[in-house]
Amino acid sequence: MAQTTSLSGITAIIIGVGYGGLSASIELALKGADVQVFESYPDMTKQGDVIQVPANATRLMSRWGDVLSQTVKESALPTVLAIQNKDGKLLLDQQLHTEFGGFPNIYSHRGRIQKRMYDEAVKHGVRVNFGAAVTEVFEEGDSAGVIVGGVKNTADVVLASDGVHSRTRGYVTGAVERPKKSGFAVYRSWFPLSQLQNDPVTKPIYESKKDLFQIWIGENTHAILTTNRALQTATCFVTHKDLSDVVEDWNLPGDVQDMLACVEGWDPVLRHIIQSIPPECLIDYKLLWRDPVPKWVSNGGRVCLLGDAAHPHLATSGTGAAQAIEDAATIAVVLEKLGKQNVPIALKSYEKLRYERTSLTQRMGWETRHVWHQTDWNAVASNPDFLKLPQPAWLLGVDAVDYAEENIEAVKSHLLDGAPFQSKNVPPGHVHEDWNIEMMLSHEGKKVDEDFYKTRE
Repeated sequence: MAQTTSLSGITAIIIGVGYGGLSASIELALKGADVQVFESYPDMTKQGDVIQVPANATRLMSRWGDVLSQTVKESALPTVLAIQNKDGKLLLDQQLHTEFGGFPNIYSHRGRIQKRMYDEAVKHGVRVNFGAAVTEVFEEGDSAGVIVGGVKNTADVVLASDGVHSRTRGYVTGAVERPKKSGFAVYRSWFPLSQLQNDPVTKPIYESKKDLFQIWIGENTHAILTTNRALQTATCFVTHKDLSDVVEDWNLPGDVQDMLACVEGWDPVLRHIIQSIPPECLIDYKLLWRDPVPKWVSNGGRVCLLGDAAHPHLATSGTGAAQAIEDAATIAVVLEKLGKQNVPIALKSYEKLRYERTSLTQRMGWETRHVWHQTDWNAVASNPDFLKLPQPAWLLGVDAVDYAEENIEAVKSHLLDGAPFQSKNVPPGHVHEDWNIEMMLSHEGKKVDEDFYKTRE
């Protein structure tokens, strides 16, 4: 995508260098905006493990220089998801979309992609300040800003991509809230594939000529293996019940024996994989999220949320990063179309264009996990596709830029004049329903009627 000057004269402050913040900085800078980012951490490391970036996101990334082409070179592109029970019996070989509309569904290293995005942003003039914690957000007339180290920094718009722990969210919504327990934590690992080559049980995984994606499911637990031949790496996750009373998150060194205890008596292949994980490559990570909230824009209209600050997803949604990237592209379009003089209505348009979609994709993460953890075996016996990881066209086939451009006038009329507006970046015929985490957690440990699910194909 060639750099334009359509946002020349607009200044933007972005909080956070996660996927949402970096995507927004690229999208705005490509259109000529003056962008500055504040990040509380002192640097950006290449830590992290596998991340799924589906076609609706790679479509947008394809406009960012060589970010996508270089990322594809070191990504896994699995064609099949093997879903097994805890004993290792194959229940479903799900044929995966490797692309959608000509854009790939990739599985790659979180930190490597983030570093490429950072380099692309800097190339386009984005100024990134590390070790710069935002202590206050404010609005004054036709500007907004942040205070960092006691210094006021102002701009036309402040975009808060400060994650699940977002402090800006309270400023925007006016509510004092904290992230909530999802009821689960996950052992996560990223390690050399060569760790599996000397064990006869795991050697076939090492020798496979294909990128592998396998899941084992059981009551309140599931395990995942992925391999990446390009990087010669593997991941193994075990999602397990969080029995602690602690509300705060954690990201602690994991213990292989504790991880094994979660899958006691399960498939020997899985257990041998876990035994091969180097201790320094394992963490135990508490899964937190927040209720969907329809208010993403401040009362002053110049501070807005995006990414996990607006709609944190569970990992089982497979689309958290993609939704942050869609947010960023949408913000750039609405600011471009409505202009500097209409920042508040532009951001409200972004909110309206995105909320119903992300409320649904947030719910998708819980529903997919519930299907795997509280499996209706009668339903599986009659239709193994019941277990599928959702990859619907309404999710993967949407171009967020086209959608925003095609709907900006209609959503503006809706906001200003009360004209009807119906979201179309959701499943055909979908009727939005509000939900919250408490409602979902009330169904944990129970089977639900099939019509309870709103995101299953």
